[in-house]
Amino acid sequence: MFNMVLRQILKKSPWDDYQEEKNIFTQPRKNQFNLNNFQFNFNNKSIIIGLILLMIAWLASGVYEVKEGEEAAVIRFGRFVRKGFPGLNYHLPSPFELVIKEKVNQSRRIEIGYRSGNAAKSYSESTRLVTAESTMLTGDENIIELNCDVMWHINDLEKFIFNIYNPEEAVKTAAESAIREVIGNTPIASVLSNQKLEIADKIVELTQKILDQYTAGVSIENVQLLKVEPPADVIASYRDVQTAKADKEREINQAQAYNNDILPKARGEAAKMLQEAEGYKQEIIARAEGDSKRFTAIYKQYMNNKQLTKDRIYLETIEEIFKGPNKVIIGADGMLPHMAVSPSNSILK
Repeated sequence: MFNMVLRQILKKSPWDDYQEEKNIFTQPRKNQFNLNNFQFNFNNKSIIIGLILLMIAWLASGVYEVKEGEEAAVIRFGRFVRKGFPGLNYHLPSPFELVIKEKVNQSRRIEIGYRSGNAAKSYSESTRLVTAESTMLTGDENIIELNCDVMWHINDLEKFIFNIYNPEEAVKTAAESAIREVIGNTPIASVLSNQKLEIADKIVELTQKILDQYTAGVSIENVQLLKVEPPADVIASYRDVQTAKADKEREINQAQAYNNDILPKARGEAAKMLQEAEGYKQEIIARAEGDSKRFTAIYKQYMNNKQLTKDRIYLETIEEIFKGPNKVIIGADGMLPHMAVSPSNSILK
């Protein structure tokens, strides 16, 4: 009933309805997607040229430059394949290969015990102390605060990239461990004295040994001890103790010097006296032996001719007496002699 009324309004016959229904299934709708109306034209030269340019740009992205003092590591799907050296190099564009560049000849610094501030200021003005790092225990159980710089560089790029996660932190941890071990085996007097170079050399050797065990690809250049002193809270008392020790050492050294001066002199005097006594002994013995031999010789002569020997001994004794200055002889009667006797005018003549 409703359809009939509608056809009367629209003045359409049933045949018209049939044709409309038939057209629905035989003809496409106006808003229906038609592949024939939406096609790519691969003969379009501009699209082809654009694709070629994109391909060239993608391939050209694999060209890279390595500057002097640098090395590059080429990574293919997470695996090291080769190194790149100074100059122009090429690698397969991303995502196939990746390049990591590092300055292998550059000296790098790690600060232990402090953090530097403005480089234009002096060390004491620009530093911020890190107590947890700087406080250490010496071999004789004294506490000191130590600040130092560790200089290092890369010597094997492959190991540096793949074997350690955070290279700088690894070097810092190894160096701090080595410092604490060396200081822990060294008395505080040696640490504060002029043995800092020897201590720094030990730290370098031990740090390098630790990093070599990690195969970190890092070389330690040197360790510079910047500040070594007792904690600020006790530094005044420590200086008083050191002053007292210095006074003690000075007194001991002075006493030792006096001892070294007196003992050689005393030993020299004793040796001199011994030598003089020995000489005197030899002299007396030689004189006694001479006298004994002379007496023996005289005795033998006396036994052979007693009177002649007596006269000769008497005359020799008188001659010995009258030697020397002029002498005056007084007779038994108190009269002066008729002549003066002198060494040149012997009584024996």
